[in-house]
Amino acid sequence: MHRPYFIVDAFASAPFTGNPAAVVLDADGLDERTMQLVAAEFNLSETTFVLTARDQHASRSAVRFRWFTPSAEVNMCGHATVAGVHALCESGRLTQSGPRANTELAIETKSGTLCAFVEPIPAADDQRMIWLDLPDPVLTPYPFERFDWRSVPGVAERRDPELPPARTQDDDLIVFVHDVAALNDLRPDFRLLAQALTARHLRGLAVATVRTLTPSVHVQSRFFAPNYGIDEDPVTGSVHGPLAAYLVDRGSVPTHGGLAGLTCVQGVPGGRTGLIHALVQPQADDRCAVRIGGQAITTMTGTILIS
Repeated sequence: MHRPYFIVDAFASAPFTGNPAAVVLDADGLDERTMQLVAAEFNLSETTFVLTARDQHASRSAVRFRWFTPSAEVNMCGHATVAGVHALCESGRLTQSGPRANTELAIETKSGTLCAFVEPIPAADDQRMIWLDLPDPVLTPYPFERFDWRSVPGVAERRDPELPPARTQDDDLIVFVHDVAALNDLRPDFRLLAQALTARHLRGLAVATVRTLTPSVHVQSRFFAPNYGIDEDPVTGSVHGPLAAYLVDRGSVPTHGGLAGLTCVQGVPGGRTGLIHALVQPQADDRCAVRIGGQAITTMTGTILIS
């Protein structure tokens, strides 16, 4: 069986920016080992495999996603979800009912069922904003001294003491540095960093700053996950839900009418950069509902020939 695939730049408004992900359609029948080999062959930070929804009562607008890095399966990936939804739209498998209508898609994952929304961009033909409702963020304080910061020289010397580290429900560690210069100067020792993350049962490290170069950007960040085969990820959607919720909870971003909107930038210094929009709605039980969004662009299509 031939299976179509897309290479999609997520959180990108121009080709070869944002974060590329592979999307394999018609993935039913592929076993886990084959999915892992295919992801390693693409050698992108994530590959999305699109499968039939398991819920027998699921609506027609329901699918199942599995995500693999080149070396392991992960439970949640924001940019590869955006890429997957975009590929479904591009292939004609997810269509809007009208030129101004939003389309909703239920996505079964190992992290539970996610809801994605496709919103047409006015006066922009064939362009769309893809929004994703993330699981409610759960942030746990993390003592700074518990981590081996020798693996990321510069963090200990230039950290932001007003914003202490936190661990997310996806086992990512978020730490803040003083400014963009400190962020861009980071040169991790990826071998040591992989060891430090693995020893503490962490998926990745997000380093961020709220002292950005322009007031229109609320936070700028970088993300490292060498223990998952990703030395540096250009744009990590899943970490921006907890990151946005953290900043709203700390009062770094104001709410208006019970809703906070954030513009977030992530990128590799001198390399790819992406733009993520986040909406945070504080709840009465001290939790937050978070939605992230961005654009995506197809750069390549093809066919996988394996059965």
